[in-house]
Amino acid sequence: MNQFFNAISNQIRMRKGLFLILIISTIVIIVLGVISAINFDGGILPIDLSNIAFIKYLKGDCGVFFLIFGTLLNLIIFYSLILVFCCKRFLIPFAIIFYLYFVYSQIVIFTSIILIYGFFNTLILLLLLLIYILLEIIMLMFFILFLLNFTDCFGYFKSCFTFNNSILILLSISLLIVSILFCVVLIVLKSFVILLIF
Repeated sequence: MNQFFNAISNQIRMRKGLFLILIISTIVIIVLGVISAINFDGGILPIDLSNIAFIKYLKGDCGVFFLIFGTLLNLIIFYSLILVFCCKRFLIPFAIIFYLYFVYSQIVIFTSIILIYGFFNTLILLLLLLIYILLEIIMLMFFILFLLNFTDCFGYFKSCFTFNNSILILLSISLLIVSILFCVVLIVLKSFVILLIF
């Protein structure tokens, strides 16, 4: 575990400029996401809550399989896009754009839940969702930083996921585990009628 955190701190030191850009961009996008959800009903890039897997599950419109599949599919799409666009240096801005759109969409969903269903009515869900979103944002940010070590490398995809490069593998597995845990907690809370959305 110490090796993992040391690798992350070394990566941050090595790419301080990019890390700062990612932090500032993330904060700006969070603010824009909140403003968009409040003032523009989703803004320029609206998010349809009726298609969100965990919302459909809590409303009783889908089952456990769709909850897990939908949640993982959403993550895997953005994960794959970031992975692919980090392969070449000139494509890195697109990887960052997809990362920022992921952040934007999550914030719009979070804010829309408050506006539509009320803060106190969904307090437990909001706390759970906030933890989930923050963990995903942090891990995707580090994922980008570590991918840049292999940009323009011959055999990019193979280099990213060799056993010698355990950090990217750990981050990838952690992203999946966090998403699955989020789904499991939702399933448990709904089974005890603690979480429901009407």
